[in-house]
Formats: sequence, C-alpha cells, structure tokens
Amino acid sequence: MKILSKLLVASALLFAGAFSLIAVQDSAYSAGNAIDPTYQKECGACHTPFPAQFLPKRSWERLLSGLDKHFGEDAALPPKSLASVKAYLESHAADTAMGSARAMRDVPTTATPLRITEMPFWTRIHARQIERHAFSASKITSAANCTACHRGAVNGIYEDD
Repeated sequence: MKILSKLLVASALLFAGAFSLIAVQDSAYSAGNAIDPTYQKECGACHTPFPAQFLPKRSWERLLSGLDKHFGEDAALPPKSLASVKAYLESHAADTAMGSARAMRDVPTTATPLRITEMPFWTRIHARQIERHAFSASKITSAANCTACHRGAVNGIYEDD
C-alpha cells in the first residue's frame, strides 16, 4: 500500500510538472523558451530583448527589414547576426508552433503591430492593472520599460512583481 501511494504521489508530481511546463509555454506572461544568445546580445544592448512570442512573424519581419530606422535609431546588424536573430524571432513568433496562441488572440490577420504594447493581450493585461499615466512616471518612463515592473523580464518572465 505504501508503494502504491508513493507511486501515485510521484505520478501526480510528474503530471503537475508537465502541465505547468505546457502552461508556461503558452502563457502571455512568460516567454517559455530560452532567448537566443545572439538576439540577447544584439537587441539586449539597447533594450530588454522582448520575447519573440509576443509578436507575430510578420511583425518581426517588418521590424528587421527596417533596423536602420528602428524607432528613430540606426540598429543595423552585421549580416551574420541579422540572419541569426531573424531565424530565432521568426521561428519563435507568436503565430508559430513555438509561439503563443494567447498572444495572437484578437490580432487581425491584416494587422502588423510593430510594438508589443499594441498587441491586444498586452493592452488587456495592463489596462486592468495600470492607469496609462503610470507609464510616464520617472521610474518607468515608457510602457516598453518592462523591467521597471517585471524584474524577471530579462529572463523572459513577466509575472507580476
């Protein structure tokens, strides 16, 4: 009887662990995958390297095609780095198998959002919890400054802090 109860507990723990891994993979709050080192280095030099799962592939394609004018900055990358970053972002985008179906909910197929803050999942989550003027506070300065409120953002974890 003791062996059976230990097996049941072990099975329950394994099931719970597998379920939480699946839940994190499709969570709008977590990247669920390791961030590519080239992407982390190149994009993380200027800002938090946002999870690929937070934008659709078409958005990443458009952003990467205009890095010389990236939100008013020249963020052009060497061809080898660009190819690596592009492969990672496009294979992990929200609308891919590695992406997040929750992040894509309510995104029209004709829309190509260029900012994560334009994504419906982002506005739903933040509208419930934060007044818009809070993003201009001196500690935060911008809605794109995820690390001001999410200490785990650099590791792709966006749970509430």
